[in-house]
Amino acid sequence: MVSTVNVLAVLGVLLAIPHLYRIASFVWLYVLRPTTIKEYLHGPKGGAYAIVTGATDGIGKATAAELLRNGFNLILHGRNEAKMQKVVEELRARVPEKRDADVRYFMADAAQGGHDFEKMIEPFKDLHITLVYHNVGGGDTVGLRLDERTEENVHHMVNKNALFPLFLNRALLPYLRRNARSGPVLVQFFGSLAGDIAPPRLAVYAATKGFLESLTRGLDNDELFFDGPTGVRYSYLAVGAVNSENHEAPMAVSLSTPSSETYAQCIVKRTGCGRRRVAPYAVHAVMQYFLQDVLGDGVIDKASASEMRTLIARTRKGE
Repeated sequence: MVSTVNVLAVLGVLLAIPHLYRIASFVWLYVLRPTTIKEYLHGPKGGAYAIVTGATDGIGKATAAELLRNGFNLILHGRNEAKMQKVVEELRARVPEKRDADVRYFMADAAQGGHDFEKMIEPFKDLHITLVYHNVGGGDTVGLRLDERTEENVHHMVNKNALFPLFLNRALLPYLRRNARSGPVLVQFFGSLAGDIAPPRLAVYAATKGFLESLTRGLDNDELFFDGPTGVRYSYLAVGAVNSENHEAPMAVSLSTPSSETYAQCIVKRTGCGRRRVAPYAVHAVMQYFLQDVLGDGVIDKASASEMRTLIARTRKGE
């Protein structure tokens, strides 16, 4: 006869398996797994290109620098040409003399509608693009409710965070599929923890990030399972707090808030890890686990409201 102790022991092991698997998966991804970024350096003699949108500040600029360091040519996007030219000069100055690196750019205000995306990418369609980082986006901490915002403000936020990356991706896809014939191609959308917890005063911003996560899954399924695989894959980056000079109320660097440079290194290390959703920074992954699987919605909602009050106060003080 099977004893109660034995039954409980078996149940304990069965219940522990998912948690043990999660721990093992975490250790593999953030400690043991070697970077696979070099797998995207394929194609013709001219070399592989990476597109980074929102590349004149913060995470975008730091990611561009890290990709350049790893051997990629760059196509950068921004909306301020003077800042962009300065960034391009800084990046070109970092290229070793023995290396012939190409750094190009295009200008567009992502908050505005009505772009001709085919014309926008025309100068780059014959280049061998293997990585796309849809980094452009952002919310605000001015503390306005939805009905206190102008229609223009709402349109700008939706355009910048959701529609610009959507339609830019649409224009790029035929060329990305062509380039995938010689090796893997990856498109990454930059998300936000706000998309998971929807803090007060950030409802529209959070919704755009939720849109990107759903878009990532749908597009990845399209390229992988429907008349595929085509070789083009998609990933959603779950971004937490990062110190960046272009934020309205920049947070100090800490264990939970890495610098843009540190975060960019993590992005490149996780590129190609095979997960549709990944938190590039290990501490953010732990925080998101507790937010999603341990704490209840009530605790999270109260905590996010408190944090938003602090950020709004800091923004207004800065004004």
